[in-house]
Amino acid sequence: MKWFLYAISFLWITAGAWFIIYTGDSRDVMKRLLNKTDRKILSVFPAIIGVLLFISASWSLHSWFLRILGIMAVIKGAIIFINPKNLYDELTNWYLNSLSDQTYRFLGIVWIIIGTAVLSWIL
Repeated sequence: MKWFLYAISFLWITAGAWFIIYTGDSRDVMKRLLNKTDRKILSVFPAIIGVLLFISASWSLHSWFLRILGIMAVIKGAIIFINPKNLYDELTNWYLNSLSDQTYRFLGIVWIIIGTAVLSWIL
């Protein structure tokens, strides 16, 4: 499962850099992705990534961190699928329309830090 940790690390680093450098374009791509794709299909991706993170955590120096991320991703997938009190639509609207460009860049920085940390923790 090292391959998954390498892949997700590079994906986080790449996505983080993309969010920092191309903030407007990344926002537009996220709008198209989240508005045109069925939420039940989207809910599968964080759930699968969460399970894979949980499984591959034993190949990391800080497995507790990856297990927490995995559990959070599975919960995110479940919330998107169940959509209690129309929460998915409210969060999507907030994420796509209310966040400033500085917040998108901050999220990019966080993704780069997490991706780099996970990459450095692989055994």
